[in-house]
Amino acid sequence: MTRRPGLIAAVMLALTFVVGGLAGMALEEALGLDWFDFLDEDNRASESQLLGGLDLTENQRDQIEEILDKQENDLENYWESRIPDMRAIIGRSYEDIRGVLTPEQRQTFDERIRSRGIQVPRDPDG
Repeated sequence: MTRRPGLIAAVMLALTFVVGGLAGMALEEALGLDWFDFLDEDNRASESQLLGGLDLTENQRDQIEEILDKQENDLENYWESRIPDMRAIIGRSYEDIRGVLTPEQRQTFDERIRSRGIQVPRDPDG
């Protein structure tokens, strides 16, 4: 079997970023942080451009605020619904990586996955 350390290193690096990103998202959720806080300032500026100078009534402002709150909730629900798809993609990647590794490497790889609280993919060979 020809070893490709550069390829394996690149895959492991990419995998680290993906797992790190998902872990960060999970931490934000666990701490009750809003995933879209970073968009709030941009949204306010955009809303100001769209709605500024329209001389809205209090009732209109209230209704628009409700619409924008619903939009934010819908976007959060959309991204939360994507998490199973992202996990499936990562799981397939783990399976593919395991197929490249020797049994000894696979054992170490599996231990590293478990240490991150992630389920090790099923071994199709038993």
